[in-house]
This record gives sequence, structure tokens and C-alpha cells, in this order.
Amino acid sequence: MFDLKASYDMFLGILTVLPQTLLLAITILVLSTLLGVVMAIIQQYKVPVLTQLIGLFKLFLRGTPMVVFLYLMYYALPAIGQIVVSLLGINYNMDNLSPVIILIVTVSLTLSTFQTEIIRGSFLAVDYGQIEAAHSLGYSFFQTFWRIIVPQAFVHAVPDFANSFTVAIKATSLGFLITVIDIFAKAKIMAAQNFRFIEAFLMVALIYWGVGTLITKISDRYENDVRIK
Repeated sequence: MFDLKASYDMFLGILTVLPQTLLLAITILVLSTLLGVVMAIIQQYKVPVLTQLIGLFKLFLRGTPMVVFLYLMYYALPAIGQIVVSLLGINYNMDNLSPVIILIVTVSLTLSTFQTEIIRGSFLAVDYGQIEAAHSLGYSFFQTFWRIIVPQAFVHAVPDFANSFTVAIKATSLGFLITVIDIFAKAKIMAAQNFRFIEAFLMVALIYWGVGTLITKISDRYENDVRIK
């Protein structure tokens, strides 16, 4: 039978790891966006070889379930890292690599393939006449990019970035598979202690819903305020 007291206790318990989950998601969003910008620029200017490599990279990640990629990275990343640090002459045992780092790298790489398309679309939304005007005024490529393209493209990308942030929060739930504790993992641990699985998963679902709704409201408010200005 549904227990309100157990639900309340689990709700409070799950909230204790919400800051950690949000920090993970923010880190993933920032890294995936930075990587997405780099890949979008390379594809936009059709850099030889790199454009083809990025295309293969995106096809691989889009066609591979994230849980499979997570396990692949869990076993392969320390080995790859060990080769890199050995070449650099650094004495460090990569077997001690934190599962949190592996989760961040895995989700960031996966999410970057979608961020690339978001960023490319927002770049194309900027009026090309403004870019030509900047060039006629003597702006360099980087000045045009940072002063003209980025501010306007960011406004167009805000709703999609909000969706990406929500996806990143949900994706952290896979961390339980490699011992990373987020709100979903906390719910499973608490439920296993008293077998109140319905209460635990209902509370974590409410928290996901509440966070997602808040993110959407904030992004909508920001987008409306910027467009009004």
C-alpha cells in the first residue's frame, strides 16, 4: 500500500543529491556545447579531412545506445588514457580514473553531436548581411564571430540548450551503472532498503518533472525578454 510518510522521507533523501546531479549536468552541457561549437565551425567551413571524421563520429554516436557507449568508455577510456599519459611521460595510473569523469566524457561526447546541429542552425539564423557589414567595417573573422554571430545565435539556441540541459540531467541516471550517485541512483538505493520502489520512483519522477519545468520556464522567460529588447 502506498505510504505517504515513506514518500516524504524519500523525497527529502533524493533532494540531497540534486545539487550534485545539476552540477554534473551543467558540466556536461558546457563541455558538449564547446565541442559542438568546434565541430559546427569545422563543418560550416568544410575543413578537409576533419569534416569527414566528424561525420563518422556523429554517425557512430547517433547509432549507438548511450548505455552501450558508457560501458565501452568505462573499460576503454582508462586504457586509452594510460597510453596518452605514458607518451607524455606522466606517472599516473589511469585505472584510478573516477567513474564521474567517465560519465561526463561519455554523455558530453554523445550530446555534442546534437549540440552541433543546434549551433549550426543558430549560426544560419543570423542574417548574412550583418556579417558582410562587419567585414566591410574591417572586422576580423574572430571579431565578427564573437561580436556579431555569437550574441544573436545564442538567442536562437536558448530553447534548444534548455532541452539539452534537461537531456543531460536525465542522462546522468545512467551513472548508476558505473557507481555514480545521482538522484535516480539515490532513489534506487533508498528503495532497496525498505522495498518502497513505487514511492521512490514516483518521487524521483516528480523531481525530474519539477526541474524540467523550471528550466523550461527560465529559458522561455529569458528568450522573451531578449526578443523584446
